[in-house]
Amino acid sequence: MSNIIFAVMFIYCVILFVCPVRNAVAGADAGSLFKTHCIVCHGEDGRGTDLGKQLAAMAEGVEFPDFTSADWQAKKTDERMIEQIKNGSPDRMFPFKDKLSEEEINVLVVYVRGFPSR
Repeated sequence: MSNIIFAVMFIYCVILFVCPVRNAVAGADAGSLFKTHCIVCHGEDGRGTDLGKQLAAMAEGVEFPDFTSADWQAKKTDERMIEQIKNGSPDRMFPFKDKLSEEEINVLVVYVRGFPSR
């Protein structure tokens, strides 16, 4: 099973770093950004995919975020989410500081904040 996870992560890395996809800064579409950069691990519904949950499980004491959870939303500041998107987490999340602009990151934070009402 771990070989499958690493194979998927490798393919994702190739897509992310060898074939970068950037949206136009002006009028960045949050849904498109999320689908392009986040859906693989966080899922369309914001509750997480099996891959995302398995990556979190490999890091001791890390709970995978459920963007639909009011409790999770209340515990995370916008600044913390921005930091997470920019810098990622070792073995769990890729850093996006070289892939997304400040505006795109801010648009994603607003999009993630909207999950509880979807």
